[in-house]
Amino acid sequence: MQMPFTRPDGTPNERRFRQVIDTLQEVVFQTNMERHWVFLNPAWTELTGFPVEECLGQSAFDFIHPDDQARTLEVCESLFTREREFIQHEVRYLTRDGGFRWMDVFVRVTVDEDNVLLGMAGTLNDITERKRTSDALARRERYLTALVDMQQRLLSVHTGGDLYGQALEPLGPASGASRVYVFETHLNAQGALVCSQRAEWCAPGVVPELANPLLQELPMRPGLERWVPVLERGEVVTGRVATFPACERELLDPQGILTLLVLPLRVHGRLVGFVGFDNCYEAREWDRLEVDLLFAASGAISVALERRESERALREREHRFRQLAENASDVLYLYRCAPPRGFTYVSRVAHAKLGLGPEAHYADPELWYRNVHPEDRPALERLLESPRASDGTPVVLRFLRPDGSILWLEHVVAPVTDANGRVVAVEGLARDITERRQVEEALKRSEASLRALMEGFPDAAAIERDGHIVYANAVLVTTLGFERAEELVGRRLSEFLADVPGTGATPADTTPLTSERRLVLRDGRTRVVELASLPLRFDGQPAMVSIARDVTEQRQLQARLTLADRLASVGTLAAGIAHEINNPLAFVLSNLAFLSDEFRHHLTPAPSRGVRPPNVTEWQEVLGEACEGAERVRQIVRQLKTFSRPDEERVSPVDVHAVLDSVVMMAANEIRHRARLRRDYGTVPLVMANEGRLCQVFLNLVVNAAQAIPEGAAHEHEVVLSSRVQGDRVVVEVRDTGSGIAPEVMGRIFDPFFTTKPVGVGTGLGLSICHGIISGLGGDISVDSSVGHGSTFRVVLPAPPSALPSHPEEPLPIHAPASPRGRVLVVDDEPAVGRVLQRLLRDHDVEVATSGRQALERMAQAPGFDAVLCDVMMPDLAGRDVYEAVRRDHPGLERRFVFVSGGAFSVGAREFLAQIPNPLLEKPFDEARVRGAVEDLVRRGPLDAA
Repeated sequence: MQMPFTRPDGTPNERRFRQVIDTLQEVVFQTNMERHWVFLNPAWTELTGFPVEECLGQSAFDFIHPDDQARTLEVCESLFTREREFIQHEVRYLTRDGGFRWMDVFVRVTVDEDNVLLGMAGTLNDITERKRTSDALARRERYLTALVDMQQRLLSVHTGGDLYGQALEPLGPASGASRVYVFETHLNAQGALVCSQRAEWCAPGVVPELANPLLQELPMRPGLERWVPVLERGEVVTGRVATFPACERELLDPQGILTLLVLPLRVHGRLVGFVGFDNCYEAREWDRLEVDLLFAASGAISVALERRESERALREREHRFRQLAENASDVLYLYRCAPPRGFTYVSRVAHAKLGLGPEAHYADPELWYRNVHPEDRPALERLLESPRASDGTPVVLRFLRPDGSILWLEHVVAPVTDANGRVVAVEGLARDITERRQVEEALKRSEASLRALMEGFPDAAAIERDGHIVYANAVLVTTLGFERAEELVGRRLSEFLADVPGTGATPADTTPLTSERRLVLRDGRTRVVELASLPLRFDGQPAMVSIARDVTEQRQLQARLTLADRLASVGTLAAGIAHEINNPLAFVLSNLAFLSDEFRHHLTPAPSRGVRPPNVTEWQEVLGEACEGAERVRQIVRQLKTFSRPDEERVSPVDVHAVLDSVVMMAANEIRHRARLRRDYGTVPLVMANEGRLCQVFLNLVVNAAQAIPEGAAHEHEVVLSSRVQGDRVVVEVRDTGSGIAPEVMGRIFDPFFTTKPVGVGTGLGLSICHGIISGLGGDISVDSSVGHGSTFRVVLPAPPSALPSHPEEPLPIHAPASPRGRVLVVDDEPAVGRVLQRLLRDHDVEVATSGRQALERMAQAPGFDAVLCDVMMPDLAGRDVYEAVRRDHPGLERRFVFVSGGAFSVGAREFLAQIPNPLLEKPFDEARVRGAVEDLVRRGPLDAA
């Protein structure tokens, strides 16, 4: 029997005894026979918040939770009747803040020296956290079991079966709700949103509401207006009904609902209803864990609804989905890492995957530790004992099945914590990735084969990831001039690539899979390559493989063939051009001889006779004819200059009508004896092309058209040149009424060296080269032909962005002769040209220099020239050299330069003229343009005002 505690004012032993009692964390108590507190140590205040002094003398039952008082009274009676020597049980004690704490109570009766009952004494141990953890795990396991049961029930519902009843039956007991129900939302005949109750589960003693007519076709607005946007966002409606708006309480209070939880049902993102949980016995709200788990339940119901909605249209797909769900490959588990350790839940698929079912897991906490691959045991320990360290990152482990095979499992885990934040369990998902690992191994072997294959390539090849080289074969390393592949790894292949001249830069985001580029070697030399790029996976990641085939020699051969074809065309036209030049040249020379003879007779007196009066009218006619003939020669030479640039590949906007007119002038002699020429030009924009190349193409087509017509019947045949716009492109057609092309050879006319002309007349390269030129410009060339009725060659060319209709070049304005007299310097290595310009500009003070050095000396002595007419090509110092020297030594004077040229440019000279703003005059001179250019500069005034 327990003796009563004594006061601390006794012996030293008693004081020490009391000191020990006061330092205990357990509550030590003593009551009298009336069950009033007579002793409490300080631990009572720490656990309940009530001061010991206020509690002594009060009934101990006043501090016990009302629900536990009856049971506690029964226990005390059994002690006082001496039926039991001691009692140990769990009781909830109230706390000062209005809550309660669970106590493990151990109590005995106390007696005096005569064995008379004095009361009770014992201890109280706080087990609140243990109870909460145990309750949380039990509740979580209960919910998980209910969710699995519900999922299985939903999957087992046949088409047209009761879906909601199967779902609600396990959810009701698991949630502890008084009533669980499902409402569906829909639009009524008036288009208003309403809801109707479809299913219900009720706890014993709770009145069902399924038959309540007020809950059918219930308008969501205005009564449940607040719920609609919340549920449509996928959120929940929950709380104490007493805090809800009045319009909602009118509906909920008659049903006896104290607290409520409503979760949305969504199908394809659209609200179709909601699941509700009522509590009618106590105003207990659902915690976050319960809400999340019940949210998963509503999500499962939503998935089932989506599946049912798609059944009719997707029957076969739904069947495959059922098979997939019933044979899910992911193992779900819950592992308790707090004592007692072990599995509390394992999904049934574990038996099929691991060879060990859930029962084997429940019976053996060390099952995975024994069956994991020895090398992966440390990772498994971290996964199950320190789940926070993984932070949701997948962890791959190897599992040894009972049959000895290895299963690769990818685990993703999340910790389960108690109220104090201590990890008490681990939730996990294990996905079978064995097949994926096997594929990865096969991919590695495939990539090794790819490396071996690329090393055997005769062409240079590289693999890039994120724009950087990760692999380069030996051919690329050697071609670029490096010794080891490691020198290229990490660099960009684009560092060694440049655009082919004349093609223009290609934007990075529109780079074609196949293109022609220049490969820049380590020593600065370049090679022309055909670059093909394709996406692939390398080392398990997306990459790009590029193969560069060296076509330098091939392109050089093509250039030589193109030049040869151009020379062949020139040879074909030589006779006609000679005829065109000889005609005007004949009467120019004759008229000049006539004038020379006239001057001798009329201006020089003869010994035998006097000076005859000149016939001025006849002289004017003769000079006019000479000027007309010289102008015709100049136009012919100008057209030939366009055709004489085999090295010029620059693409720019070109007037296609001007090109056609040039071709007609050069091919006139070939056409005039065979057919009539007709131009049918439309209003077309400029085209993006190279003028010389385009001239070569159309000259070839026009000559071919003429040669397809027999000689001697020019009035019966015609060659037609037409142009029109088609979409965003320009179409030019060359039609003839000649012999046509036989159908059996139509497919070969663009092949190299194929010709239908007699031996010695054609090379067979013309149309092939034309096709290559037009294709290189981004256009297309095709032919329609009928034997005996002629042929039509159709050329389609791209127009530049925001192209404008073509128009002839406007001449420089002719200024009025009244202008100030200026100082002009003419620089030309041909003295006769200098004298001609001196005579043209006789209204100004003109000085002539016959070399670039002499011009620089003149400008050094007196630099104040108003205009400088400088030849582009000179033997000692070219026009560019003179210009640069003047810009360096006499800044500002270079803006007074006007360049003159006979048409023969070097590549450097052509690039120089394209970069500067100064005008260019061509020989033979247009007198009005020469005078106009000089007078513009003179009118600007002195150099320092320019």
